[in-house]
Amino acid sequence: MTSKREKTQQNGFVLVVVLCMVIMLAIILFGFNTESRMNLRAVDDYKKSEQALNCARAGLNIAIAAIGSTPDIHTNKTLQSSLLEEKTFDVANGTCSITVIEESGKLNINLLKDKNGKLNRTRTDQLLRLIDLLNRQHPARSRISYGLVPSIIDWIDNDTQVTYLSFIKHQNSGAESSYYSRLAPPYKCENKPLRTIEELLLVKAVTPQVFESICDYVTVYGDGKININYAPKLVLESVSEKIYPALAQTIIDRRKFKPFGSITELRDVPGMTDSIYYAIKSVATVGTAGQYYYVTSRGNVDHLGRTIIAVLRKNVKDKKIEIVLYKEC
Repeated sequence: MTSKREKTQQNGFVLVVVLCMVIMLAIILFGFNTESRMNLRAVDDYKKSEQALNCARAGLNIAIAAIGSTPDIHTNKTLQSSLLEEKTFDVANGTCSITVIEESGKLNINLLKDKNGKLNRTRTDQLLRLIDLLNRQHPARSRISYGLVPSIIDWIDNDTQVTYLSFIKHQNSGAESSYYSRLAPPYKCENKPLRTIEELLLVKAVTPQVFESICDYVTVYGDGKININYAPKLVLESVSEKIYPALAQTIIDRRKFKPFGSITELRDVPGMTDSIYYAIKSVATVGTAGQYYYVTSRGNVDHLGRTIIAVLRKNVKDKKIEIVLYKEC
């Protein structure tokens, strides 16, 4: 006959087993509930992310419509406040913010060599001056090496010979695939024009800090002439060693009041001499056959955001807008 003590032990064991099963079931249910919540949150986040992307697309369409509907967004006061400075718009159940930058006021680094593979000394010297100006303006940042110039030349030209610029005393050599193949991970020198400005990050001597310093002043689009109606102050100064900071600022102040209609109007700018004018007239312009715009459109829904980066080309003659670059991130 089973003693009372043995029965008590059996009952206690059963109770422990039942409690363990209850705990296990609770853990399973808690895990299932947590996973379900995570899945629902992931689905909700995905939905909001897509909505944010649609807001960014709406922003891009606003920019396209604005650029296509006016000859010059810089002379349209409404568009100036809306596009040239980041501004937030309500779109459906989210928001979008848009910035538009005219690319023709920047130095086209794809044109450091001409179509025949000959070095364009004028543009090369301009890039070297820009490097000097940036290094002077931001002495605390990583110094931009002169080696950036021959490295860009080697990246964009179609030969495999390392470029040496004899008129630069130090850091005057570029890099071809023999250099890039030793990196981790290794890659090849493209030996063709840069497709986007971000591709500069692959070029020797371009660190993220260097890229941040120079990216607002260089481009990979356009005919190479500097549009004085859009050029930043440092780009204006880099056009010629004869342009001093006060003169560059005077040009900027003049175009704010009234954009230049022709290069000859530069002669009326206080401080402009004949020697300065003739030094810059062949490399400057007030308009191009194709206008390029760098558009950043950011869409936000609740805590989620998506960004579209696009480069638009506007044909001045027929006013058609072409999307040259499109990237979602």
